[in-house]
Amino acid sequence: MPRLSLLAIALAIVQPGPLLTLEFRVFRGTEDVTSQTRLKVHRAGERGQPVAQTASGTAPRITVPPGIYDAQAVQEQDARAVNIRWAERLVVMPYPDEDGHHLEVINFTPGYGALQIREPAGRAPADSIAVYPEKQRGQPSANAAGQAPFTLFVLPAGRYDIQVKRGSRSWWHPGIEVPPDRTRLWFIP
Repeated sequence: MPRLSLLAIALAIVQPGPLLTLEFRVFRGTEDVTSQTRLKVHRAGERGQPVAQTASGTAPRITVPPGIYDAQAVQEQDARAVNIRWAERLVVMPYPDEDGHHLEVINFTPGYGALQIREPAGRAPADSIAVYPEKQRGQPSANAAGQAPFTLFVLPAGRYDIQVKRGSRSWWHPGIEVPPDRTRLWFIP
């Protein structure tokens, strides 16, 4: 029996998992600079040969097996590099609610994070989603930087209150944390 278990473990290790679509969005603060940015994606800790590359002006989507990756983003203007940023230890796994499509946001401005808000599978999208500073519900903190199948907010790291509206009803979800230099995925309950 132990030999069978070891064989099963060995087969599980060499069997590739499903390929995933890894999409990048790149910002400088709240400004979307994705179209000005080229990317190199490496297995975590390996800086030799990249597993994938994208050029400036192209859709930064690649197909990768599940794993942990490092990405180098280089913003270019007039054929010159104006910003370089490494995003390290990006965990790309087949999460059931992502349907094989994983989003990572890289920001050239330190201290910013991203909040990706999604509806559970099968639910119609909300009429509107707004993000406010925690316990300050007067003025929204940011405009959405992406729509369908998710809503994306790029903002300074911190805690926020989220308002979701459907028709004449409104729900508040207080104290949602946006970590610095990371993309947080949050599902509307």
